[in-house]
Amino acid sequence: MLSEFLNPKLVQRLDPSPEINSFIRSVCQEVSADVGLAETTLEQAFLARMRSGAVSTPEGVAFLHAVVVGAKQTVVGCCVMPKGLLLDYTNPPADIIFTLVGNSATPWQHVRLLARLSRIASDAETRKRLKSAATGADLLAALLEEDKRHG
Repeated sequence: MLSEFLNPKLVQRLDPSPEINSFIRSVCQEVSADVGLAETTLEQAFLARMRSGAVSTPEGVAFLHAVVVGAKQTVVGCCVMPKGLLLDYTNPPADIIFTLVGNSATPWQHVRLLARLSRIASDAETRKRLKSAATGADLLAALLEEDKRHG
């Protein structure tokens, strides 16, 4: 279940979309204390993952994730950006962005969470419900409901 990993502060509706580096920086600032790592360490991990290959899908969903040595816990977030955010040049701007930081000591947990998020995001109706959330609180409620549905 996502509920044990979701950070409510990372579940937001952002309009207008921020610039990519400031978005990544804000995620890193929010989770650094929770995972026990410096913001720059997290930022470098996200950027390295992005350089290694596409993080978004043709449906406009992105999975901005990193497995980092020494992370104290796994943290998941979800942002809806109606105007989208271009994270790679192989796919259109993503309007649903899942963020995930995991510990390299538990890579299986990271993979399972990515699979769960992928199942949730694979359904067009689910994506529509998530994108229709007017606030971060609405998005959090919708995401938790979809998590139950796609368990």
